[in-house]
Amino acid sequence: MDKLGAMVMHYVTVNYLDLKPIPISFLLADCDPKSERFQILHRETGQLLRHSRVLNNNFKAILPLKYSQENSLMCVMLDDNAEFNAAILDNVKPMLVDLVIFDPNNPQPYEPIP
Repeated sequence: MDKLGAMVMHYVTVNYLDLKPIPISFLLADCDPKSERFQILHRETGQLLRHSRVLNNNFKAILPLKYSQENSLMCVMLDDNAEFNAAILDNVKPMLVDLVIFDPNNPQPYEPIP
């Protein structure tokens, strides 16, 4: 209400954002059914970037852009009861995706950034 007690109406102003592509790295790994954990390491420094459980035989990770520009990752699949040996994949390069339009739950029909 204003000073005189009258109802004041406020109007909504809509600002549209110009969504430009936001490039990032996305790693999708189809894991062995016996694997239970998945690790992503930087192969030169040994830094552990991700360590997580494998769900439905898949592992998904969104990583900084720099990892899709070079083969600098190493991935390790582990099982918790140590029945099987670990599986290691070296020189992994995630795909380059646009964060604005990318759907990590349906990555297959995605067309990467040119």
